[in-house]
Amino acid sequence: MPRIWTAPEQPSHLKAFDAAWIEQVPVPVAGSRMPGQTVALIDGTDFHRTDDPGRAARGYRDRPRTRVYESLDVRSDGWHSLVSLHLAGMLRRQVICTAYESQAGDRNLGAHDDAWLGLIVQMRGAKRWRVWPARGSDPTEFVMRSGDVLILPKGMTHEVSTPPNPGHSLHLLFALTEEPISTP
Repeated sequence: MPRIWTAPEQPSHLKAFDAAWIEQVPVPVAGSRMPGQTVALIDGTDFHRTDDPGRAARGYRDRPRTRVYESLDVRSDGWHSLVSLHLAGMLRRQVICTAYESQAGDRNLGAHDDAWLGLIVQMRGAKRWRVWPARGSDPTEFVMRSGDVLILPKGMTHEVSTPPNPGHSLHLLFALTEEPISTP
């Protein structure tokens, strides 16, 4: 059953897409990423970036960490770039698309908050979210599965992990920034 929070300062989590359909939608990660596309390996709050596929694979084998494919809106072509452009045009704000790929047990950022409103689409597998709706409150926990969408307000503390069942996750973040888009 989807969870939907109605207050504007709360996250909104709902089932939006058919899981079988969305799992077939291409995402430029791992071997299908564009030439020169960097991958960052998250190690706590540190990001170790490389555009060398062999170095990324070795770095992951040495220490399993979440893989981050940044700025897909400008570093690759495809539907995610179009979604970013259309959102930016509608909202008159810059929109940045990033993919997060992980396995159960991978290191991640820990509890943190972001400087943007996040529109998160779970593309494959599952992701466990702990979200603190207000400072000092108890966290709300839920699991997103393929096809789920989460709207996470700017500055809301959250922590993620990849549950053992099914043991993998791929989600896209469309970060809606405060930066206005430039006009000619």
